Amino acid sequence: MKLSADRIAYLLEMYSEGRATAEEEHELFSWVAEGNERPVKEHIEKLVSSYHSGEAALPVDWEQLYHRIIEEKNAKDIRPGVRRMAWIGWAAASVILVLGAGYYFFITTHIGKGQKELTNIEQAHNEDIAPPDAVNAVLTLANGQRVILDSAGNGMLAMQGTVEVRKLPDGQITYRGTDKETQYNELSNPRGSKVIGLTLADGSKVWLNAASSLRYPTAFTGKERKVEITGEAYFEIAHNPAMPFVVSKDGTTVQVLGTHFNINAYDDEHSLNVTLLEGSVSIGTTGNGRPKVIRPGEQAQVEKGGNIELVNQVDLYEVMAWKNGLFSFKGADIESIMRQVSRWYDLDVVFEKQVTEKFYAEVSKTTNVSTLLKMLEATKAVRFSIEGKTIRVMP
Repeated sequence: MKLSADRIAYLLEMYSEGRATAEEEHELFSWVAEGNERPVKEHIEKLVSSYHSGEAALPVDWEQLYHRIIEEKNAKDIRPGVRRMAWIGWAAASVILVLGAGYYFFITTHIGKGQKELTNIEQAHNEDIAPPDAVNAVLTLANGQRVILDSAGNGMLAMQGTVEVRKLPDGQITYRGTDKETQYNELSNPRGSKVIGLTLADGSKVWLNAASSLRYPTAFTGKERKVEITGEAYFEIAHNPAMPFVVSKDGTTVQVLGTHFNINAYDDEHSLNVTLLEGSVSIGTTGNGRPKVIRPGEQAQVEKGGNIELVNQVDLYEVMAWKNGLFSFKGADIESIMRQVSRWYDLDVVFEKQVTEKFYAEVSKTTNVSTLLKMLEATKAVRFSIEGKTIRVMP
C-alpha cells in the first residue's frame, strides 16, 4: 500500500487526537503492518518531545494500535514475530504511563535527566530495594534433603534412583533417565528470587515465578504425568497422547497432551487463571460437572467456589510479562500491582487507605522498586513510603 507523506501525516494526527474514523484506522493499521515503521516512530517521538511534565498528552492508544497492527498481520497470514513495541524501538529508554481516564504520561530516562530523577526518588523514599540478583530456589529431594540452588555448583546435584538431577550453567534444573520407582521432588522458588527453569524427565519445560513451587515425580510412570503447583508457572509440555500431563492445585486440574500454557495459582489472588498459548487444555474442578476446554488466546478463571469463567482474547503479552522480565499493568488496581511487587522484591505491603484508580504501566523487573513506585506516583493517584522491608500505600 502506497500512501503520500501528507496522507500518512494526516492519519497519524487523526489517530493521535482520537478523531480517526474506522476506515482511517484500518488504512493506518494496514499500512504500518506492511513494515512502514519510521514515520510512526518519528510521530511518537514528536509527541514525547512536545510533552511537558504535569500536562496530559493526547489520548492516543498506542497499545491498541499495536494489537490492531498484529491483527492486520495475522489477517494477511504474515507471521507476527514482532515483540510488542519493537516497532517503536526508540522508546526502549522511555516508559509510558496511562491514567484510568485514558491520558498518557511519558517519563523519559535519558542519562542526565534520568540520574536526577533517580536521586529525587531516593530522597523522597529515603530507602530503596534492589530486584533479586540470584535464584534462591530450594530443591527438596525424595529423602528430604534440601539443596540450595544459589550455592550449588553446576553439574550433578543428586541421583534419584536411576535418574540424574543436574544444574546447567544457565541455572536450569534437568532430570535425565528413567526409573520404575516413583519418587517425588519439590522445587520451591521463594519471594525475592529470580525465575527458575526446570526440565522434567519427559522433556517438558517449566518456569517458576517468585513465591511458587512445583511437586513432581523424578520419572513418569503409569497412565498420566501429574504435578502439583502453588504460585505461578509457565509450561511447555512434551507431547505424549498415551500419557496426559496433569497439573493440580486444590481441587482444580489442568489436563493436556502437549501444549504451552500459563497458570497463576497464587492463594492471595481472586481466582486461579489458566491461559493457553498453544494447543488445547481441559480445566476441571472437584464436583463441578464436565471440564471446560480452552483454545489459544483464551483464559479460564477458576473462582474460589470452583466455578469456571472463560475469557476470550486475553492479552498474552501481559500474562507472560513476568517470564519476560517485565511488570506490565493494563488497567490493574493497586492491590494486584502490590501483590506482584511484594513477591518480586520480598516486601510486605500495608495499605493506609483504599485507592480506587486503575493503572497502566510497564517497566523492567531489573529496576529498583523506587523506580516503579515513582512511576505510579506520577499519576497523582497514590503515594508510597518505604520503611525497611515494608511499603506503605497512601492515596
